[in-house]
This record gives sequence, structure tokens and C-alpha cells, in this order.
Amino acid sequence: MPVSRLDADDCGFPHFRIRSPHKDQSPEIFDFSSHYRAAEALKFGLSMSEPGFNIFVLGLDRAGRMTATLDYLKKSMEERPAPQDWVYLNNFSRTNRPRPYALPAGEGRKLADAMETLVSHLREAFASAFNAPAHLTETQTQTEEARTQLREKFDALREYARERGLDVQENEKGVMIVALNEEGEPVSLDEIPKERRAEAEDAFEEVAEEARKTLLSTRDLEEQIADTLDALRRGAAKVVLKPRIRKIRDKFTSPGMKAWFEALEKDILDNIDAFEEASDQPAIDSGDGKMPETVDDRYAVNLLIDHSRDKHPDVVLEPSPSYDNLFGQIQYRPVAGGMHPHFSLIKPGALHRANGGVLVLRAESLVEHEDSWAFLKAALRDGEIRIEETHKSGPPTAGAPEPRPIPLDVKVVIVGAPKYYYTFFSLDVDFRNHFRVKADIDADMPAAGRNISIYTGLLRKSALARTGIPLDNGAIRQLLGQAARWAGERDKLTAQIERVEDVAIEAGALAKTDKRSSIRAADVRRAIEERRHRNSRLEDRSHERVQRREILIDSYGAVVGQVNALTVLDYGDHAFGLPARVSARSYVGSLGVLNIERMVDMSGPLQQKSVMTIEGFLKSRFAQEFPLSFACNVTFEQNYGGIEGDSASMAELCAIISAISNIPMRQNIGVTGSMNQFGQAQPVGGISHKIEGFYRICADQGFTGDQGVIIPLANAENVVLREEVVQAIRQGKFNIWTVEHINDAIELLAGKPCGDHPEGQYTADSVYGKAMERLRQNDRILRERHAFPAWTEQ
Repeated sequence: MPVSRLDADDCGFPHFRIRSPHKDQSPEIFDFSSHYRAAEALKFGLSMSEPGFNIFVLGLDRAGRMTATLDYLKKSMEERPAPQDWVYLNNFSRTNRPRPYALPAGEGRKLADAMETLVSHLREAFASAFNAPAHLTETQTQTEEARTQLREKFDALREYARERGLDVQENEKGVMIVALNEEGEPVSLDEIPKERRAEAEDAFEEVAEEARKTLLSTRDLEEQIADTLDALRRGAAKVVLKPRIRKIRDKFTSPGMKAWFEALEKDILDNIDAFEEASDQPAIDSGDGKMPETVDDRYAVNLLIDHSRDKHPDVVLEPSPSYDNLFGQIQYRPVAGGMHPHFSLIKPGALHRANGGVLVLRAESLVEHEDSWAFLKAALRDGEIRIEETHKSGPPTAGAPEPRPIPLDVKVVIVGAPKYYYTFFSLDVDFRNHFRVKADIDADMPAAGRNISIYTGLLRKSALARTGIPLDNGAIRQLLGQAARWAGERDKLTAQIERVEDVAIEAGALAKTDKRSSIRAADVRRAIEERRHRNSRLEDRSHERVQRREILIDSYGAVVGQVNALTVLDYGDHAFGLPARVSARSYVGSLGVLNIERMVDMSGPLQQKSVMTIEGFLKSRFAQEFPLSFACNVTFEQNYGGIEGDSASMAELCAIISAISNIPMRQNIGVTGSMNQFGQAQPVGGISHKIEGFYRICADQGFTGDQGVIIPLANAENVVLREEVVQAIRQGKFNIWTVEHINDAIELLAGKPCGDHPEGQYTADSVYGKAMERLRQNDRILRERHAFPAWTEQ
């Protein structure tokens, strides 16, 4: 196909027929064809109850991947009932190992309230029961009987001692045995006559033994009395406690609760005295090296997860997935100058809140917390949430809670850019085991009726909601044109609709400033231009350097071995084109093409590959009868930051051919395009920026009417230019030529026929003919210099 020139109408913003959604329709981002595959994947992943079918949503930034995913998940959860509440309750046998219990949604708060009421009522109920007349009378009776029995035992002991001339007395230190003189008065053994002393000492031993027996039986009796009194208190407490415990137990029948209520009843009866203390007074020694605790703390309900106000499972977005934020933590209470733990201070994490629903994580945040990623995989593998104090070092705190794990039933959805999926997560074998569903959002979509209808509806809805004024059809067309420009194709729209919405919002602000009631196309164009102006400082500085001749780029004349290649610089928030001068210097030798960037480690593998492709083309054209006899240094002049890619390979070859043939190349034409070894032009990226970059050079240096750019024909559908460039094309100031083969580009730049021939028989005055003649001369020089047999033309 011969060289063709693009018309202005083929270069500007494409014109789309506006298709608004039906008034009863509510367009959603996942209705786009670019998002439809991801929507199907989300639907499938959510339908799979088996473990391992968690989801990774990947798509470009600003493609609505997070907002749309959250909306989709929330709507999906509306079809499901609220999940269970979770509480931690005291494990009375091992207080440092609190147990989790699942309750129907809303029952957790009811249990907490019921237990708080129970403890409060028991204080009053126990006090009333213990002060009841019947209880007091029985207690007094048992006490009096005990005292009588104790007195009888002491009197019997004393009588036993008096029969042996001794006596037994009581004091604050206990029982004391004393000797008696003839008058019956207590004396020491030294005062007893010698003839009676031995007999008294024997009697003393007998009485002491009897006293020991009496004391032992007294202690047994005291223990029996204490047990009796305790039994009386427990009996009175049971009368009060049992119906109250039964009433609560009958309301909460979840698995495991019956056994816990039985343990609760026993523990309360074991700690009845604690209910007589003030509510803030620690009165129960819980063991395990822990500080004593109050009644309120011991019988508290740690309502870890409360779904009393929820109708559906939660969709929890955790923005910072540290370990504590994901798995929860154990907090400590300052007591007596120290920090002491308690099971009621166990706090939930995002996994607890999302349990029974969906947990959403940002890929980039999870990458920053690799430790959390490892623990998350373990939780998904084991199907349970463990709370560990990973931040603590040194020996464990005495009595620190070690909560039993909670069963995990959650769907995890990671949302992120493709780079995180392919460079971090997909390389992890465990990731592939746990995240088997990939919801892939395409970068663009066909500019077809349905997509345009959805796009239009979403833009109108967003602009009205965020600016308060509507978009007119002209503004919609302008926004769709910008969407096509960002998509890089005239018949497609970018999936980054949030990026387009930002322009609409900025245009709305401009329209409101001008006191208009709607957003027009002019407002959108102005918003786009102002955004470009805000971000184009580096672009402007680069072009200023070209104007000051600090960067040498010419848009006029013709030079041997020199071509203007079109390149793109991308700084994230702004991309722009800036031509680069490619120069080639040829000389006698046999080294072929010498890539200077490669020789100094300033080129990437793709750029080096393109140079080797160029050599393949040259050898196929000029080395069929004798070796390729030349050496040529090729470089990107004033390149100080490295170069990568193959989009300049056509420009490099044109410079090399010019250097070999000694035919000058036009400097008023910029060149971009990749090529294969057959010389076919291949499409490249950033085509609009590249064209606009060279256009600006021509505008700054003055239009001559014959300036323009050469691009591959395959890139014709990628050209979406700013209005000023389109007008310059329409006025004949600037041109865009499309080519299918490198020969077409060479002829345009050289201004004469290429002379290509399938059998290599190039006409003498053609570009290839001049190059072939030069190569023959080089070959003769090399053969003569090295005494090789001369080459002769047949």
C-alpha cells in the first residue's frame, strides 16, 4: 500500500452518538463490557462455599475497581442473612484461656445485658437471702451447737487434767497446761516438791497428749461447722441463683452454652463472699498468676462481634492490614503501677468483623505488610482466627490471655493493579491455593452502544451528584472523546471512568464559576487544558531547552545520518512527546551496527533487540553476495537517562541507511514505528503524544507546510489529537503520513525512490543502490587490505 496522509477528521476526537440509559435503568460500572468478565468471576467466587475460592480483582487505577467491587459485594450480601455474633466468656477452669461462643445475630448483646443484670441482682439477692430470719436462725443454731460441743470438749479436757493435778487454761495464744499446788493454785513445775515432780511431769505428758487429741477433734469439728455454715450459705444462694441462671440459660441455647452456664453456677457459688464486696473491689483470686478481679470482670461478657443492628453480612474494607488490625489484639489495663491483661480486653480485628461476610484488602497495602500476608494465608489454611501478641518480646506476661481461636468463614477479596498480581502474589504457591478466582478488568472497552449508554449514564449521575449541575450532550461527547484518547484507540473508551469523571467535575466547577446551569463542551475542553497546564511544567521546560538550542532538534533542512525519532516521557501524572535526534556514522569495517547505548549500559533488552532486528534486515538486503562490509555507530544524541523499547527502530534504520548511502534525510519529518526483519512497520504506543511533541517543535520553530510525522499504518486508529493540532492539519500546516514498510519511510525522508528489489538489483540512483555501491567499495577495501581474493561482479 502506498504512503497515505491522514485527514484532520481522522485525527481529532471521535464523534460518538450519545446513548443515554433508560430512565428506569441504573447503570453500574460492572455493566461495562470491560468489567463484565470480572463481574462473572466475582459472582462465581461468591457462590463457591468451598475453601480456596477467594478472589483477586485486578484492573488499572481509576477504573472503579474498588468502588465498583465494594458496591457489587454489598449488593450480593443483601441476599444473605446476618452472620452470628461472637463473644468471649471466662473459662473458669483455665482463666487465661477464654472460650469463644457463637450466638445468633443480636443475641450477643442480649447475653451481655443479661449477665450484667444477673450480677447486679445477685448482690442484692444474696444479701437478702443471708439476712433472712430463717437463714439467720439456722446459722445461729448451728453456731450455738458448735460452741456447746467445743465447750464440752474443753471441759472434759480440763477435768482430765485436774484429776492428774494439772489444769488447762485458754488465752489468745491457745491452750496452756499448768501445774497446781496443794491449794489448787497454778504454779510452775519448779515449785512442785521434788517427790511429786516426776509424777507431775508424767501427768503433764499425759495431759498434753490428751490436749493434742482434743485440739484435733476440735479442728475437725470446726471444719465440720464451717462446712455446715458454708452449706447453709450455698443452699440459700442456690435458692436465689438457680432460677435466675435457668432463666438465662433457657434463652441462650447455642452450642456449648449449657456447659458454660453450669460452670458459671458452680463458680458463683464458690465465690459467694465476693458479692458482698464493693463492685470496684478486686475480691476473686483467679489464679494463673493474674491479679485478683472483681465480680463484674469475672462474669463479664466480651461482646467481640455484635450484629444486632445488621441485616446482612458485612463487607469490611481494611485499609491498613497490620497484624493487629486484621487479627485483633489483647489490650492491658493499668493496675497498681503495672499493666495487667483480662479476657474482656480482647479486641476484634477485620477478620472477626468480616467473619461470615467479605473482607476486602488493597493489594498494595498487603504487600507493605508481608508478615500479615503470611498470617492471613495460615488463617485461610487452618480455617480459624488466632490472636497472638506478635509485637511482644521477652518472657510472656503472667496470666496473659491465650484466647482460643474462632472458626473462620470469610470470603477474602484483594483488589489491586496488575503489577501486584503478577510480580508478588501470583508467584506465591500458597496464593494460588487460596485465591483461585481472578476477576480481571480490561483496560478499555469498545465504543459500542451499550458501553456508551452506561458511560453516559454514569458521567451524568456523577457530575450531577458532585457538582449540582448536569452535563449537556456536547460535554458528554467531549468527555467520551477524551476517554477514547486515554484508551489510545478511536473506537474504544478507557475503562478508567473515574479519571474521566474527574474532568467532568473540574468542568462543573468552571461552569459554576461562570454561573451557568449546565456543563458544556467548552467547559470540558477548558478543564482538560487547565489540567494539562498544571502538570506540564517539565514538558514546557524541555521544549524551552529545544528553543534555546540546549537540546538540538531541527524541523527544517536535510542531514546525512540524522533522523528525528519520536519518543514519549511519562512522569506518572503527565506524559508528553519530545523528539530525540538519532545519528548514525558509517565507516569501513565489518562490525556492523554498534549501539552506543548498549556499549555503555544505557539501553534495555528491547532496544538492543531492535538493533539486532535492524542488522537482520540489512543483511537480508545487502549481504546476499558478500559479507555486510561496514561499521556504523548509532546513538540517541543527548540521551542521559537510558532508553528502552523498539519504537525507534524505523528511525534508527533510516539514519543508518542515510549514513551508508550518504543521502541526507529530511529533518522536518519525525519518525516513529517498530519494524521486523522484513521491514514491515509495526505499531507502537503513545502515538498521540509523539505526534504532538513534534508538532510543538514545528510550531515553535515556524511552520513551513511540509512538516509532519511518519507513523505505522496500524497506528492510524490510535491517533486522537488535541484540537490545535487537528486545526493545523486541516490548514495544511502539519501532516501525518502512514506507512506499511520501512521503504516508504525512507523514500519520504530521502525524497527519492528506495529502489528495493526482491533479487537485490537496485537501480544506481536509488537509496538502496547508493548504499549497495558504498558497501561494495567497503568490501573491496577490506579484501585488498587483508590480501583477500578480489570480489568481481559477474
